Amino acid sequence: MPGSEIEQRLARLESFRDIANLQGRYNHYLQTGQIGEKLSELFALENPGVRAEMGDSGLWEGGAGVVALFQHMGRKYSMPGALMVHMLLTPVLEVGADNLSARGMWNSLGTNTCKGPDGRLEAMWQAGKYDIRFCRESGVWKYLDFRWYVIFRTPYSKGWVNQPIIDGLHEPGLPPIGDFYRPYDPASQENVFMPRPPEPAGRD
Repeated sequence: MPGSEIEQRLARLESFRDIANLQGRYNHYLQTGQIGEKLSELFALENPGVRAEMGDSGLWEGGAGVVALFQHMGRKYSMPGALMVHMLLTPVLEVGADNLSARGMWNSLGTNTCKGPDGRLEAMWQAGKYDIRFCRESGVWKYLDFRWYVIFRTPYSKGWVNQPIIDGLHEPGLPPIGDFYRPYDPASQENVFMPRPPEPAGRD
């Protein structure tokens, strides 16, 4: 990375800000119904290594796969009465020394609306963890490897102890469910929600 040490540090601080804004915009686009039209601004869709995974969706690879995943998510959760409000919490963001790659992790807590077994709308709580690797394309930060791991997705009236998980994104014919799909289990002696956060620069 060219420039003096101070210039390099400033450039990485600017990257920190830009990546934080990227993640914030993603969350707002979910709420404003813009996510479908914004995918090319958010994801490195032309990069052959781009991929995405959302809870039990399975891992979708390539630009076409990422677009197909979000189209599937839109069909699943677009309904009269839909509500999708997710907060970003506990950010850990490490920018690579080359200022071309980065990894970030956030916890997420929010509300969703789903259809219950009888077809009626049901309020639910949802918690999970974002684990994302970023790349720079022509000076712009984008998602390269985007993961959201579910912790619980529970009806508001029941709570995560009584019913920690309800129906998610997976359907027959979709990519296999990933290894990190290990939601909260009230019967488990120890609930540990991997993966671990990125280490400070130089220790990862």
